[in-house]
Amino acid sequence: MAFFLRAMFHRKKRSSPKKPVPSVEVELPEDDSARARLANDLDDGSFTMEEEDASGLAEGKDGKTASKACFLKIKKILRTIYRAVSSVVGLLILLAVYSVIGAVIFRAIEAPHEKEHRDNITSNREETLEVLQELSSNLSRGLVNQTQWNLMAKGLLLRYEETVVIAQKNGVVNSTSTPTWTFWQSMFFCGTIYTTIGYGHIAPSTDLGRMMTMVYAAIGIPLALVCLADLGKHFTLGLKLLWAFSRRYCNCCKKMRNARRGKYATDDVEGDTKTIDIKPGDKVYYGYKIDDEFNIPISVAVGILVLYIFLGAFMYALWERWSFLESFYFVFISISTIGFGDVLPAHPKFFLLSSVYVFIGLSLVSMCVNVAIEFFSKTIDKAKVNIDRAKTKAKEKAKEAKEKMHEVSKTIDRAKDRAKERVTEARDRVTDFAHVKRRSTRDSPSSNRGSPSSDDVKSETATPKSSPITETPEETHTTT
Repeated sequence: MAFFLRAMFHRKKRSSPKKPVPSVEVELPEDDSARARLANDLDDGSFTMEEEDASGLAEGKDGKTASKACFLKIKKILRTIYRAVSSVVGLLILLAVYSVIGAVIFRAIEAPHEKEHRDNITSNREETLEVLQELSSNLSRGLVNQTQWNLMAKGLLLRYEETVVIAQKNGVVNSTSTPTWTFWQSMFFCGTIYTTIGYGHIAPSTDLGRMMTMVYAAIGIPLALVCLADLGKHFTLGLKLLWAFSRRYCNCCKKMRNARRGKYATDDVEGDTKTIDIKPGDKVYYGYKIDDEFNIPISVAVGILVLYIFLGAFMYALWERWSFLESFYFVFISISTIGFGDVLPAHPKFFLLSSVYVFIGLSLVSMCVNVAIEFFSKTIDKAKVNIDRAKTKAKEKAKEAKEKMHEVSKTIDRAKDRAKERVTEARDRVTDFAHVKRRSTRDSPSSNRGSPSSDDVKSETATPKSSPITETPEETHTTT
């Protein structure tokens, strides 16, 4: 279509009469050499509008190429940054940088507000002390009595208490000499935000600080969850690697013991190497094929977590001079993200080690949760398979029972039909016997046609009962 329009345009241009070219005023350059060069170009006809358009298109092409190259460079840099950040080390570095940025921001917001209230407490305390000294001197001079002194001192102390309560609501939780929102305390506060522990011993009191807390949590919690999940996966891989190594080592030791006892040759044991069947999607670490699934034994994962908690309890008992129960309680409350805040470490110099310990503990908890989910999901799947098998077997047995009942019903129907046939045959035989009897009595030559004797009646009545069913009417006639 574009080619057709271009051809039509050129045809129209050729057919149209030439119009006079309007005169254009051209400002000549001030330089004589440039002016002479431009005049020569115009005289020779070497400088045309088409060349100017071509030069403009070339410049446009060069601009597009440069912008495209710049875009590709930026894309490559972003891809490299994403690859670096998506690794475990990159995620941990990003989380550490995020914690430092949050500590700087919260300290800049909350520290001046806290300092203002600490200064109010200090000035109010000094004023209260001066007034009390003046009241004491007036009391010694006799200018005021004891009752007046008590009332005025009580008022001063109540005002000081109100100042302390207001300052505590605004973030002054420690003494006035040690500030709360230091850099390390602010960083500890950031850690309690994105790990969702939330001890509650330190919290923002300004509106801006509370807004920044919500924004910081909205970004930091997903980042921390990704870090914890990735760390839990790597802990699982490490446990699988350790488990595979220990199993292979135990097997080798067992074979060596058997070789010493004479069951195997030592050369066969030393040269016994298992070949690993590696597929395209498999991952091999140090000669062991290990997958990314959380399919380690749940008892192993829970045992490692309990051992880690006990080690942390001993560590905090040495650092903070707590009892073992208090240390165990603090570790459990922190790792389970309950975070009451009633027991807190008091030494900021151990803050970094404490943060690393708690974060690794959260990763182990994440690993145990994933292992438990995998274990229960597999158990549920096995139960479903067993239930399906039981249902199939029950259906098969019900079908077999139904078929057997059908066969039994058929057998019963056949027996009923045979019984009916036999009963019908018996009735017919009895009827035939009665007819034959009557005929015989009618055709008998004896003149006595009265009623037969009792012995005859008994013999006649007893004969059909004692005679078998298969007896023919002719045979009964002869017997009579």
